[in-house]
Parts: sequence; structure tokens; C-alpha cells
Amino acid sequence: MTLEDIAARLEIADVLHRYCRGVDRGDMALLKSVYHPDARDDHGSFKGSGHAFAEYLVPNMDAVPHVGQHHITNILIFLDGDVAAVESYFLAFHPQCDAQTGAPTHVHVGGRYLDRFERRDGAWKIARREVVIDFGNAPMVSAEWEAKALFAGGGRRERDPSHAMFGAVGGR
Repeated sequence: MTLEDIAARLEIADVLHRYCRGVDRGDMALLKSVYHPDARDDHGSFKGSGHAFAEYLVPNMDAVPHVGQHHITNILIFLDGDVAAVESYFLAFHPQCDAQTGAPTHVHVGGRYLDRFERRDGAWKIARREVVIDFGNAPMVSAEWEAKALFAGGGRRERDPSHAMFGAVGGR
């Protein structure tokens, strides 16, 4: 493996992590930045451009009064010049509200992102994504953890403590 291969793998992993942060923190600009302008995304109920996916997803996630999380686990990367086939396992905890009571719930989903990455103008980004769902659980309502109030709470955009931290060092 060459240093260029290692650099490509690190950049691709960084793109995947920035995708998760963009979704979970509601950062539309960050979410759009992981896709090439002509990228396609097949996200089940959404099929269209990567940028249109960001414009669709962020307002929908903002409508729910609590946050979820996306976690990337196994990443398999096959490099071929300026193209890479990438399979990334993910675990997602999608926030929702119970239709009857309005109580916060989370849907637990496990799946994989099947991505075609391309390096254009020196930057690796997603050119095509297909989401594969391996399992998903019905929404689960649970009582809040008593000690949760002792910690800083997560939020979207500027309502999250990391917003100020990253802003202080020039990051997102």
C-alpha cells in the first residue's frame, strides 16, 4: 500500500464521518460537501441528487424535537485510480415522535452505504450512493435516563456544544 493509497483511505473515511455529522447536527452545508454536485443518492424513500437529499433531510430532521446518531463501523475500500468502491456499515438511531402521544422515540437501523467515490480536482467525494438496510426495529418509547440532566445535551447546529468548540478552532 502506498502513501497515496493511505491518504485516499483516510480522506474517504473522513468524508463518511462528515456525512454522519452533517446528518446528526443538521449542517446542510457540511452534508452537501460530501457529495460531488452531480452525485446521485438512493436513500429508499428518496432518490435524487446528493445536494437535493441534504435539502430534503435537514428540514425533516429539524421537525423532530430531539436528535439521533449515525455511526460508521466497518469500511471496505477498493481503490482504482481516481475511483473507489466503498462499502460502509452503519448503525443509525433515527429520532421520531410517537404518532399518538408525541413522546420521543428512536428507530434503530443497521445497514450499509454502497458508495462510488471519485477524486475530482484532488478531492474524494461521493458520486453515487445506494443505501442497503440489513435490519430495522420499530420505534421504541423509553423513559429518559435520570442522569441525563447532569450532562450537556446534544442539539442541531448552534444548539450543540460542539458548534462553539469547532468554531473556535476554525472547523465545522
